[in-house]
Amino acid sequence: MHVWKHGRYVDTWSVVHLLSGMLLGSGLYKLGYGLVWAGLFALFAMLLWELFEWVVKISESLPNIALDIVIGLLGFLLAFCLHAYGGVPFDLASFTALASVTALLALWGFTTSLGRGVLE
Repeated sequence: MHVWKHGRYVDTWSVVHLLSGMLLGSGLYKLGYGLVWAGLFALFAMLLWELFEWVVKISESLPNIALDIVIGLLGFLLAFCLHAYGGVPFDLASFTALASVTALLALWGFTTSLGRGVLE
């Protein structure tokens, strides 16, 4: 089994969606958005991403698409609530490290998918 293969429900890409949601939660908190507006923005961004994947013909099952969004929103809620209500201060170094890990995982998955012809 290939580590970046799209699963019916969850897959390795789910980790990227979780981390991306955490980035959105931390970033929108730092920008001063309240939970509702930040959550709506995060949901809109995640829906746009899934639409982009559909446009470029990345084939996923509907349950996987739905869970990508749910997992991303869980990451968003985790990070936003840790900052807003859990007393965890925003730290640029941690944010940058999280962004780097997320980008590296996404790049690994993307290049692996290209090699398998998934995005052709």
